[in-house]
Amino acid sequence: MTDAREPHGNPIGTAVRGVLGLIAGVVRLVTGLIALVLVLHIVLVILGANPQNGVTQLIAALADSLTLGLRDLFLLGNPTVQVIVSYGLPALLWLAIGAVIVRVLRLFGRPRSGLA
Repeated sequence: MTDAREPHGNPIGTAVRGVLGLIAGVVRLVTGLIALVLVLHIVLVILGANPQNGVTQLIAALADSLTLGLRDLFLLGNPTVQVIVSYGLPALLWLAIGAVIVRVLRLFGRPRSGLA
């Protein structure tokens, strides 16, 4: 019989919290990497990277596929501002999506009191 004062008396609950914490970490890592690719594309374009370079083409192709349909949502006159908005907004959105998912996972992973 477990002591009611013991904070981790339920091994299944502890395991579930551990798995949810691991999933939250993976979600944070993946959404952060996606945002990093988008920001890296912005930096490469602003700095005038060679568009024929293989690395530049790879980053551009990845960035184009990760914009969530927001690329060219706003058509602006300045090409630099256009790139910043077209890829910056999706980067922020990916970070927000990741933060919400992590928050939900942590909410479900919170220990429950046995009083409910």
